[in-house]
Amino acid sequence: MPSTRIDTDSLGSRQLPAGVLYGVVTLRGQENFDISFHKLGDAPELRTALARIKHAAAAANRDIGVLPPDLAEVIIAASVEVENGLHADQFIVDLLEGSGGTSINMNVNEVIANRALQLLGDQPGNYDRIHPNDHVNTGQSTNDVLPAAVKLAVYDKSQTLIDALSHLAAALEDRAKAFDHVLRIGRTCMQAAQPMRLGQAFGGYAAAIRRLVAKLTAARNEMLVLPLGGTAIGTGLGSAPGYRRAVYRHLREIVGADVRPGENMFDAMQNADGFARVSSEIRICAEVIGKIASDLIILASGPNSGVGELRLPSVQPGSSIMPGKINPVLPMMMQQVAFAVVGNDAAVSLASLQGQLEINHFEPVIASRLFDSIELLAKSTRIFADKCIAGIEADRHHSLHNLLRSSAIATVFVPKLGYASVAALVHASVAERRPFIDLAIAQGLLTHDEVLDVLRESTEYHDDAA
Repeated sequence: MPSTRIDTDSLGSRQLPAGVLYGVVTLRGQENFDISFHKLGDAPELRTALARIKHAAAAANRDIGVLPPDLAEVIIAASVEVENGLHADQFIVDLLEGSGGTSINMNVNEVIANRALQLLGDQPGNYDRIHPNDHVNTGQSTNDVLPAAVKLAVYDKSQTLIDALSHLAAALEDRAKAFDHVLRIGRTCMQAAQPMRLGQAFGGYAAAIRRLVAKLTAARNEMLVLPLGGTAIGTGLGSAPGYRRAVYRHLREIVGADVRPGENMFDAMQNADGFARVSSEIRICAEVIGKIASDLIILASGPNSGVGELRLPSVQPGSSIMPGKINPVLPMMMQQVAFAVVGNDAAVSLASLQGQLEINHFEPVIASRLFDSIELLAKSTRIFADKCIAGIEADRHHSLHNLLRSSAIATVFVPKLGYASVAALVHASVAERRPFIDLAIAQGLLTHDEVLDVLRESTEYHDDAA
């Protein structure tokens, strides 16, 4: 058996290893766009989505009489193998390919065609019976297949992020309960403001994440509205009557979700705002988590020279020169992830606005950046929840110490001591450089237990809304 074969396209003939499932168009794409570390073979959700579309298209074209049943069935069988993760090493085109997705689409068409030929007992590259364009790509264009596949991949992949965010919210809720009775000073503009409980702060963090999960879920569901069936520019030219209805019927069964065509197929193909919206929600999630991480760094600063009200888990030494130093490396990790996700969202935003006329041909970079954001945030969020949030401890003594030293709590004691008496105590505390609570106790105006009772009462949440 020869070790090589000759494949031919409209530009001429090229030599390939005999056994590979990709063809000459894929080879050209691999040679032209070998620029990043991420190939189609490294994007399982996108490969699966593309194979599902080819599966549904073959079934639809069989139903409407465009493909003979025997050819359709073998194309479906090859597509299912790809859906199940087989032949991943045959998908060699870079995700950042510059042809608007043509090389990616053809990589899939060629692999499925050649695998179908093998299932029929033929050799790869002998396209007389099954051709990548004439059979596997029947009724389709890269222009409707690729954005539809990216949407399905984002829908599939983003569930991992939603699960990770829900896991983080649960960890924050657990800490909120554990810290419910820890009194602390609330701060605004990095200055002491009013007394509160540490559990209230963590409850706020958890509520924010829960709210963002709902927003991301709504944006994710928009990914089920597809341009598939629009073919090249939205007219559906090149597909047979009945194809669109049939392909969505099969795709819904394969995906197990309510995939549906856009209300206007020209809009569905011209605009990438759905991608921009889901990217924006992911960015906002990263920003909120980054802000939480920043708060933890501040509250754990010290331990003896900073705020020092939280103790974060010690996961590794913090310095190669300063013995015993422990850095807040996990919150710092989350901040860096947030920076990266913000950058990815900027790329998606730019790609979305640069669509030209009837299509957006920058969906490859949109896919690349969205996949990166989802993976970064999903993985880091779980690590953050398990290795940092779950193990946070409160320094109750130091938190109370900071609270009692602050004159910002003076307002709390006005109902008990009177405005004039509290004002005099505050002025005396400034002059004597002593906490006014110490002066009140020393003068017999309050006992330590009375101070704590007043502070606890003041930190109860009062909702007067009807």
